[in-house]
Amino acid sequence: MPMSGESFERRVETLRNSWAERRQLKGLASVHDLESQFSLLTTLHDWAETAAGDIRKVYGDSLAVSVSPLPRKEDSTPAFTVTLGNSYTVTFVLTERRRMAGTRWFVSVTVGSGGPGGGIVAAGPERRNGQWTRGRLEDILLSVLGAYERALSESGKPNTGASFRARGA
Repeated sequence: MPMSGESFERRVETLRNSWAERRQLKGLASVHDLESQFSLLTTLHDWAETAAGDIRKVYGDSLAVSVSPLPRKEDSTPAFTVTLGNSYTVTFVLTERRRMAGTRWFVSVTVGSGGPGGGIVAAGPERRNGQWTRGRLEDILLSVLGAYERALSESGKPNTGASFRARGA
């Protein structure tokens, strides 16, 4: 058994499921109308809820984890936020970009760390071929958890507000 503790069978199943998920989302991610991108935002919200539950299982009461409610498509800026602790946030926003060829919609993300010296950083996906996957969302949340843990180790308090860049985006 590998050091991760996962059996080969479980790793094969994970690989298969991740590719099936990519194929399913490819249509949503490549179409930039409001309806398709809102469906993508809804999928990301579902994944974030699952990931938040996993974080809660590991951290228990030592780290507050919340996911804001799923927005409505009619909201002026449909968005939801995952909050870790008191000041670490990952916000997924449905944004409109007007171009000469028409309006296109995208899901964009910002990662924030509060407190003195904290900031907000765009986290993508902005790559031309970038596509949202469950793994990418989880990598961003892991990066924010890493920033939380780093701040906790360096100061004994998780709210130092140290600036950080999310990985996986």
